[in-house]
Parts: sequence; C-alpha cells; structure tokens
Amino acid sequence: FTNRDGDNPGKGEILGHFIIYIRSGNTYLCFASKEGGELPPITYRIDRKGGRIAIEAFARGKNWQAGDTIAELRVFLAKDYFQLKDTLRTLYKNKENFANLSFLRWGSGKERLAKDPATGNTSPWIAKTDMPGGFESWYNHYTDINEQLILEDLESLGNTNNLIKLQFIDKNRPTVFQIDDGWEKAVGHWEIDTNRFPNGLKPIAEAIEAKGYIPGLWLAPFLVTRKSPVFTEHPDWVLKDEQGELVVAGYNDLWDKQFYCLDLSLPAVKDYLDGIIDRAINEWGYRYLKLDFLYAGLMHGAFSQGGAAYEHYDAACKILTSRQTTKSGLPVAYLGCGVPFGPSYKYFPLSRIGADTKEQWDWFKVRLVGHVGRPAAYVSLHDTIGRAYLDNTLFVNDPDVVFLRTHNCKLTEQEKEVVALANFMLASQIMFSDDPSQLSEADIALTKRISKLYDELAEDEYGVVRIARDVFHVFSRSGAVQALINLSDRHVRIKRTQVPALFESIERGHPLINHTKGLGKTSAVFERHSITIYRK
Repeated sequence: FTNRDGDNPGKGEILGHFIIYIRSGNTYLCFASKEGGELPPITYRIDRKGGRIAIEAFARGKNWQAGDTIAELRVFLAKDYFQLKDTLRTLYKNKENFANLSFLRWGSGKERLAKDPATGNTSPWIAKTDMPGGFESWYNHYTDINEQLILEDLESLGNTNNLIKLQFIDKNRPTVFQIDDGWEKAVGHWEIDTNRFPNGLKPIAEAIEAKGYIPGLWLAPFLVTRKSPVFTEHPDWVLKDEQGELVVAGYNDLWDKQFYCLDLSLPAVKDYLDGIIDRAINEWGYRYLKLDFLYAGLMHGAFSQGGAAYEHYDAACKILTSRQTTKSGLPVAYLGCGVPFGPSYKYFPLSRIGADTKEQWDWFKVRLVGHVGRPAAYVSLHDTIGRAYLDNTLFVNDPDVVFLRTHNCKLTEQEKEVVALANFMLASQIMFSDDPSQLSEADIALTKRISKLYDELAEDEYGVVRIARDVFHVFSRSGAVQALINLSDRHVRIKRTQVPALFESIERGHPLINHTKGLGKTSAVFERHSITIYRK
C-alpha cells in the first residue's frame, strides 16, 4: 500500500524498487541503490520493448541543494545466482547488523565458508542450524486472544512433539514466544486490554522467560485508528495530505476498517514512539518486538515540519530500534514487517520479506478483485522465492509461518510440505502458530518427517530460478541438492533440457521427497502444489 509518486506502471512497463536484476540464463544484470539516511528510495521503470530503464528518486518535499547526492547506484554483472548474492553481501556490508541478532542464534554459530564448485572461490554463510524461530499467536487465534489462551499455548509448546519443540527446544536453541495482535485496547491505543489480560503483560513475559524462551510482542507503531485516543486527543498528530484530508494507510475489517498514519515529522510523535518501545521492553519485559505496517511511515503527506517522507521514516526507525538491550542488559531484537526494503535494511536486518500467509492455499474472492498482496500461502511462497537473493545478504529473511496442523487449516499435506521446505531452504526464520495441544497423530507424523528433512538440508545454502510460470528450480551451492517447486494449479511436465542438473540428480541420487509422475529420461511430470527434492 503506497501513495508513492510514479508508482503506477505505464503500458508495457514493469516497476521495481531498491534492487532489481534482469536474468538471461545464468547471467544477472543487477541494479542496486544505496538507500536510507540522506538518500531517497529509488524506483526503476523498465520498458521491455524499448530496452530502457528509467531511474526515479522518491523525494517529494526534499529541499535539495547544489552538489547534493540524489542517489548512489551500483550496476554489475553476476555469472550465477550465488555470485549475485555474494556481490550484494559485499556491497551492503550488513554483517555488523546481523551480529545484533546473535542471541537468537543467527550469527552466533560458526561461520562457514561455502566453496563454489566452478571457480573454487569461497563465501561466508551461516548454517541453517543457526536460524531463529519460535511460536507466534497470530495464524491460529488472530485477534481472538486472552491471557488464559496464551498461557495454555506457552505450557503446551514444550510438551508435545511440535516443530518448535523438535527443532528448537529439544536442541537448546533460543526460542521466541511472541504474542501477536489482540492484546491492545485498539490499534493506535497501545494500552493493555485488561478485559482480556487482567494481570497485564509483564507476568506473561516473566512466565515466558521462566520457560527459557524469549518474550515477543506485536506492535504497529506508525498506525492510528478512529477508536484510539490519539485520533481524538491529538488530531494534529495524524498525517494529512495537501488538501487537509487524512492519509489512508490501509483497510482492515478486524480493526476499525480504514486506518491512518502518524505525522512522523513532529517531535511529539517521536517522543510518543520512543515511549511505546520503552514501555514494551523495560516495563513489560518483551525482547523480540514485531513492528508491523512500517510502510505507513513512508506515506507522503503535508508534513507539519516539512521535509520528505523518507527523511522522517529514517529518523523514526532510528528511534524505534535504539534499544539493543533492556535496562538490565538483556539483548533485544526487532522484526520489521511491511517494511520498505531500501530505507529499512540497516534498522531491521530481521524482516518479513513478503505478504502475510494464510492457512489456505489462496484467498480466491480477494484474488478476483486483483489484490496481489492478499494473505495466502501461494502469494507468500512467491515472495519467499522471489526475494531469496536478499537472504543472508541484506536481511535475515522471515518468510512467515509454517503450518503442520489439521485443525483449522485448509492446506493439503503437499501444500504444507512446500510451505515448510521452501521457507527453510530459501529464508532464515521458522515461526509456527499451530496450537500444540491440538496436533493429531497424523500431524505429529508429518512434523517428524519435516523435522528430519530440516536436519538433512541444514548444512547447505540454496538458490532458486524460475523456469516456467509458477515453477521454480531450487539448487544448493554445493550442487548436492536439486529440487523443483510447482506452485501452479496443475501438474506440469518439465523437460530435461530445462533443468539438466535436476534430472542428473534424479538419475544418480536419491529422493528426500518425491512428487513426480511419469518420470522418463527426457521429461517428468511434477504434481501441483508440491516440492520434489533429490540429493546426489
């Protein structure tokens, strides 16, 4: 959701932001902009027919002076997917920011040197055994949460053979337990709803810490709804456009329908944001803050103090993430959600990189109206796949949750497999919302199978390329693992000439998970909504 200038493509155009690439075979032509701080967000307007790329800076309201740098761009060629990642990792130097996440285990483990079989060159990476992960309440309960329900989930998380217990708790890996939306009186009114949480949030954080987990909490700090006191008591804090109309930041029928954003140029608003974060961390005891709907901070409006949206966004993010520890010295991490990537990567190295998922493959009614960012497993998977090149380069990619339950879930077993395995191979955080106490014997059997596959796939790094609409070839840096993801609604026949490495692995290796039909020497059929993985 944006009101960014020039964000509507013209006829025959494709728009991209921040980092884009054009691929021909295994060769990538990449355009990468340095954003954040004094540099505005960049849009690429690609005219495929004319063979031109126009580059635009989103800086309305900026008072430019002679000699100012408007943009810094890097244009480079990469000979393959991993050289693309390695070059981005070198350009953006985000490793220092990753170090702040070490208490989640990401980066605290041994750095490995991955060897390129073709060139012999090595590149550092962190094994997937060091991925952060844990439980969050959203994708089962949504806003319908209360103190008793949260404490029941907390108790049962370590008592059943769910994915988080098998992969994190049993292995003594740091484990997040995060309360999502529903604890607050209203969005924009960040006070505890005592009807739902009569004892407040602090005792729950203490109970989470007592279990050895990391307490997490959801907030949407830039948002305000008509139900919140901010809207009525501080109407000047709400961002308006040049005509004096409220700037709409989106719509959510679980809240108060339309919602709005704060005017981040105001010192009082910055103090308000600082107070929200300080209370969550130092008063209530939460050390993993999921900060959502952050794109609202980049909405343009008639700012009270003038200036450009990206300047105010940068200042606000600096405030939101200023606390790296609690007052008692315990480490703190921030998960950015709904972030504009370019202005955010320095502040939110751990970030959601796509649309919300959902406990069903697609949301067909919303699909019909053309909502490309709709909550759906299918859409979320596309984002996880398409932005995998950012993982372990600029971000620790959060792909959203995996689903392994039968209760309150419309995904088939094959669909659960592809979500769980694509998230693991192509991103770097595993979160889970299934009710641990309601897993059936079949759910636990599937969980154990997925957990075993995680262990088998953990010692490699993975890349991905699109070979047909909704069909993707996944491969490991070592060359030992080859896979195919079919997100389409039909079985697809893939020829050997399209992915020779995969067919070589099928012939000489063994399947870790196999959803092929009609396998021949020159082609194979891959089932709909599935992932097939072979190891040499």
